[in-house]
Amino acid sequence: MGDYGNVDFQISVWSPNVGSPTLQVQGDSSIALDTAAGAAADNPSGNTVYTGTPLGGNAADTGTTASDFGNGNVWSIQLYAAAGTVDSFSGLSPVAGSTANFFVDSTVEGNAGSWNSSSAATVPGVANGSPATLAIAAWYNGNGVYTSYAQALAAGQLTGYSTLGVVDLNGVPNIPPDLPGLGQAQTLSGGITSFNVYSSIPEPSTIALGVIGMSAFLMRLRRK
Repeated sequence: MGDYGNVDFQISVWSPNVGSPTLQVQGDSSIALDTAAGAAADNPSGNTVYTGTPLGGNAADTGTTASDFGNGNVWSIQLYAAAGTVDSFSGLSPVAGSTANFFVDSTVEGNAGSWNSSSAATVPGVANGSPATLAIAAWYNGNGVYTSYAQALAAGQLTGYSTLGVVDLNGVPNIPPDLPGLGQAQTLSGGITSFNVYSSIPEPSTIALGVIGMSAFLMRLRRK
């Protein structure tokens, strides 16, 4: 999976938006890459507003709960892919060998919100030189309990995924040259951007309103 592909493309992954933990946010933030060491940064920068904090990048945070956003060890990320052009994340599959944790140390510029994989990932089922759709998914791993995005999602943990990008694979046998980012020359369609993890479980107030609405509906049916 690499870090971000190359030096002219960098994204950050964020914690849930403050006050809106069920809101999925995608897009590059306005924080440029030349910010102070440890600050989440995007290159190219955009105008998306994240009110949470970047995942990882805080060595002082040694907690292991889902609110320990600074401990990169309890947050995982993985490459997802499919042959050709796919228009939804649900059409992608996880790529074996591409899972990584987030950085803990923030002394290097941009390490907060970023990750690093120690091995190159190959996308199965795509011929060399052919296009593939790529995205990345992140999740709270429960300090090693949840080893995949699907497991974390099924357990109601914080998860999230990026926008999709299409790129021609190259290398032997079929290694993505870089993660396809917006503005990169090799990106054929779309582009991966920053994103946040969020809760797929509705907030209690939303659930309560749903129950009240259903109760009123059933009462009307009884009267009829």
